[in-house]
Order: sequence, then structure tokens, then C-alpha cells
Amino acid sequence: MSSGKTCCIAGKLGYSQCMETEVIESLGIIIYKALDYGLKENEERELSPPLEQLIDHMANTVEADGSNDEGYEAAEEGLGDEDEKRKISAIRSYRDVMKLCAAHLPTESDAPNHYQAVCRALFAETMELHTFLTKIKSAKENLKKIQ
Repeated sequence: MSSGKTCCIAGKLGYSQCMETEVIESLGIIIYKALDYGLKENEERELSPPLEQLIDHMANTVEADGSNDEGYEAAEEGLGDEDEKRKISAIRSYRDVMKLCAAHLPTESDAPNHYQAVCRALFAETMELHTFLTKIKSAKENLKKIQ
């Protein structure tokens, strides 16, 4: 990371073990970059304030005073009293990320079922994409054989 600290230490069997906060920070950055993928350099994706706030907190771009590094307070727009109570000032664990995400459901107790349904849908989409790409690869190889 740009902070200059070493992210990982060697664990058993050569695997790396990263601190939870560093993994969350990296994931926040990856999500942000993935959302911007395919946009022109002068374009910026418009994110909802809660999503932007989540990514800012995950990517560790929120200053100690609660403002983000870009100097505007878009993440604060639209927060009601109930949202203020649930607001997490800093994300230090996976549990904090889950709490922030669950707060956006009608009932927080619905979170496990909702996330499982989302994961099932993502897996199904991934399998469909894999099948499609396999067919394209096979067709491309067949075309090469014909030529």
C-alpha cells in the first residue's frame, strides 16, 4: 500500500497472512477501481452517498475529523437520525463492514439471507459467463482449424 507499511507476513506452508484492516483497505480500493473500470479518464461514476461512504471508510480515505480526502461531504447527505445512530466512524473489522451493509436493508436480521441470495446470483452469473467464454474460445479454435 502507499502507506509504506508491509502488508503481509509469511505464514505456515508459505501462505501470507494479512492484517484484517489491510485486507479491508485493499478491498475498498479494488471495489472503487472496479466500479470505475471502462470509464474514460475524464469520467467519474456517480455513487450513492452510502456506497461512497462505505468505500471511503474501507479504503481508509476518511480523515480523523470524519471528512473524506476529497474535501466534500457527499457521504453525509441524506442521513437520517436512524442512519446516524448506525453510522460507523471507522472500519476496523469485517464485522464493521457487515454492520454498515446490513443497515441498508429494511430489517438488519434479513442480512444473512440477502447476502446468500446475492452470492448465489453472482455465482450463477459467473457460471453463465464461464460457459459463454468457453464457447467463444472453442469457436475461435475451430475457426483457426478451418483456416
